[in-house]
Amino acid sequence: MAVLAAKSVLKETDSKVNRARSNQLKMVENRIGFAGLESELSIYDTYESANRVGLDSDGITLCGMLTGKKVVHCDDVAFDFLPQQSFVMSPNQHIDIDFPLAKEQAPTTCLTINLSQARIQQISDQLNFKNKPMMEIGEWRYRDSDHLHMDLSQPTQSLLERLVALYSENSDERDLMIELGISELTVRMLQQQARNFLLKQLDYDPELTGLHKALQHIENYLDLPLDTEQLQKLACMSRSKFFQRFKQQLGCTPGEYQMQRRIEVSANKLKQGMSVTQASIESGFQNVSHFSRRFYLRYGKSPTEFKRLNTLAEC
Repeated sequence: MAVLAAKSVLKETDSKVNRARSNQLKMVENRIGFAGLESELSIYDTYESANRVGLDSDGITLCGMLTGKKVVHCDDVAFDFLPQQSFVMSPNQHIDIDFPLAKEQAPTTCLTINLSQARIQQISDQLNFKNKPMMEIGEWRYRDSDHLHMDLSQPTQSLLERLVALYSENSDERDLMIELGISELTVRMLQQQARNFLLKQLDYDPELTGLHKALQHIENYLDLPLDTEQLQKLACMSRSKFFQRFKQQLGCTPGEYQMQRRIEVSANKLKQGMSVTQASIESGFQNVSHFSRRFYLRYGKSPTEFKRLNTLAEC
């Protein structure tokens, strides 16, 4: 089930939301908001196409697309913002947004979750206490420079769906469950930023550390079987030390990381119009059925459906 399902979950859990949305069809944009103890969820429906609509963030805001398409202009760069993707705005950041597909019968819909900076710092401190900071990434912290425009993994999609349903609930445990979900979402965000920071360092100097050398080798030979002995030699570490350091820094084993990167690379190839079979082969998969199963686990959609949706979004 993709993030799009969050919209249907919301409709099923709170009829007041349905009425609020259906009564606003004449508005250019309609916002519905729900407050938690340290966070706030908003759902935006936009009913008319528009260009260069300005948006300013006064805090850390995670945005997720549900339906339609936006074009985001950020830091002199423009990119398509599509369903199954996230984008994180930093405090005091300004962006401009185009809504090329929005119309009354098929609104462009997105959600935002405003996150508490104090809570993010608290979680960072907990991670730093539990896991000694490593020189490759430094301390766990939120990085303003990484806006995390990325395709959502299936676990993160499911987490957003649960959060949308929780915000619209009316129960004694609501606030506690929301904050638990927000904590998980924050950890996932910090882990992804740390990974991105580590990978960006490869563009400047792939031999900064032994771990960087191992990562660069994996990136260069994604389509080949993983050679863990070669990775250990490049990292100048014993097998146990290498696996420990790798998992601490990237949150997974080298084999899991290679699989994640193969799937991410194949997704980009599908977006560019490549056939499923060719994307599978060029990403290191020799069996299309195996590729399709792994792809579904990552994105919650078959490669064919993923390609079709991204192609439609470009229209």
